[in-house]
Amino acid sequence: MYGINSLTLAALTLAAQTIVATSAYAPYFAKSFHGHRTSADSSSEGNVYPVKDCSAFIDKSKNSWSCHNTSAIATEDQCCFENYGILMQAQFWDYNTTLLSVAVNGTARDIVKADVQSQVDSLYDDLKRTFTIHGLWNDHCDGKYSSNCQPDLEVSDERDNLTHLIGVEFNEPELLAVMKRYWINTLKSNVADQASIALWEHEYNKHGTCMNTLNPPCFDSGFKEHEQAVNFYKKTVEIWSQLDTYEFLAAAGIYPTVAKQYKLADVQRALADAHGGEVYVGCLDGAIDEIWYYHNLQGNVLTGTYKAIDSLTNSTCKENVWYIPK
Repeated sequence: MYGINSLTLAALTLAAQTIVATSAYAPYFAKSFHGHRTSADSSSEGNVYPVKDCSAFIDKSKNSWSCHNTSAIATEDQCCFENYGILMQAQFWDYNTTLLSVAVNGTARDIVKADVQSQVDSLYDDLKRTFTIHGLWNDHCDGKYSSNCQPDLEVSDERDNLTHLIGVEFNEPELLAVMKRYWINTLKSNVADQASIALWEHEYNKHGTCMNTLNPPCFDSGFKEHEQAVNFYKKTVEIWSQLDTYEFLAAAGIYPTVAKQYKLADVQRALADAHGGEVYVGCLDGAIDEIWYYHNLQGNVLTGTYKAIDSLTNSTCKENVWYIPK
């Protein structure tokens, strides 16, 4: 039995983090799916979505930004303005609960062993370096929300076979591959069926059916049943791929570890600097487990410009937080 002093603990932890930071692994597919964001918005880059052109509405209207209109939007412009105009991209960090126990109750030896092992593991599994997809939500301008707005537009895996729908019927095998790997169910999702496909179904039915610019009349001629759902999934993945929470935090020297806590203010500052607006940080048992990025929208939800805004929700975290490895 032997002890490890705080300087040794810090040195070993720093060494492990340096290995991760300098690893030569190429970006995984999702993070180069549609290119990396270079400005404080999450606009569509390189994707072609089959919806009506909104450029004329944006050019002529002083009310083109969601939640900033001063008069009602005309019926003919409803495909170019989201009535529920707070667009949020939500991400999961499903940390290893056993490692949280080590962080809180473990000996110095336990902590060093767990920290070094988790850092090494993350070199070989990019999921351990990834905040995965929860969904794309549209809240009301006051922060409230509606859900399951149009049951007739909902999808059902039992009826529609979502993997076949996405990968074969709409010929999006790359999108499906990203969803299978990075849009995965967790205990925090509030979906009874723990299968990831159940989460996809839940997220579109709950939130996507409330996006008025996704309604079938907003699509070009030749609209196919469930085209709006597949494009909802495609847009959600696109925005998520531009909001790399792990890298945003790493750029500020914040890495998953069981060796120490971080100040919540430092985490929030790092994310706000990257995003361009304050970001919601959610915690479970004192450890970071969810992130929400808030936006206003100009134009259609698929082709419009997403502008970062400050979070409308207070953090559930304490002043000091754990950022526990997966």
